[in-house]
Amino acid sequence: MSADLHTLTGAYAAHALSDTERLAFERHLDACPACAQEVRELTETAARLGGAAAAPPPPDLWDRVRAEALVTRQLAPVAGRAHRRRRAGRHAGRRRFPPPLAAAAALLVAVLSVTALNLGLLGRSDRSERTADLVAAVLAAPDARRVAATPGGTGQATVVVSRGRGQAVFVASGLPPAPAARTYQLWVVGRSGPRPAGLVEVAGGGRVTRLLDGPVTGDEQVAMTVERRGGAARPTSEPVVVVDL
Repeated sequence: MSADLHTLTGAYAAHALSDTERLAFERHLDACPACAQEVRELTETAARLGGAAAAPPPPDLWDRVRAEALVTRQLAPVAGRAHRRRRAGRHAGRRRFPPPLAAAAALLVAVLSVTALNLGLLGRSDRSERTADLVAAVLAAPDARRVAATPGGTGQATVVVSRGRGQAVFVASGLPPAPAARTYQLWVVGRSGPRPAGLVEVAGGGRVTRLLDGPVTGDEQVAMTVERRGGAARPTSEPVVVVDL
C-alpha cells in the first residue's frame, strides 16, 4: 500500500484497492476533506463515463440490407437522350451501371439503414444521459455517504446514498455474468420488507453503476439476488450482495 494515502483517491474511486487498503483509506477520508472532495469528483466522472453505453445493431441488420439491395432500384429512371440510348441497346444500357457503382449504391443503402437505426436509438441515449446525470448528482451530493457491502458476497460492491436527495447508487466491480436466462436484481429492504430496485446489467470487468429505483432514506438494506430474466416481484433466492445502510 502506498505510504501517501493522498495518492489513492483515483484507485479508490475505481474500486481498485484491496479490502485492507480500502478500509485504511476510508479512515483517512474522514479526516481529509480535500481527498473526500477529489473522490467525489473522480467518482462522478467515472459514473458519466459508465453511463455512455453504445447499443449494437440487431444481428440481422446486414442480412436485411442485402435483401433490400437486391430488389431496390439503384438509380432513378433516366429521361431524355440517356433514356433513348438505353432503349437503343440493352447491352449498352447495362454497361452504364458498372459493378462498383452498384456496390456503392448498396453501401449507401446500408449507411442509410444504420443511420435510421441510430436515430431510433436517440430516445434511449437521452434516457441514458438523464440517468447518468442523476447518478452523478447522487455521487457528488454534499451528504453522499459510501457504505461497503457485507464481506463474503459476490464481487466488490458499495452503495452511495444521499439522504438529502432520497436516492442511492449501487456501484460494483468484479461481478461474474449472471447464469443463462437469469439476471441480477436489486432490492431495497425496509421495515415493510423488500421492494424491487432495478435489474443489473454487468459491463466489462464486472462493473456496475446503477441508480436504485425509488426513494431511499438511508436506513434500509440494499440487497442483490439472482432472479429469472425480467426480474421478480419478490426475491426468490438468497442475496449474493448485502449492503446495510
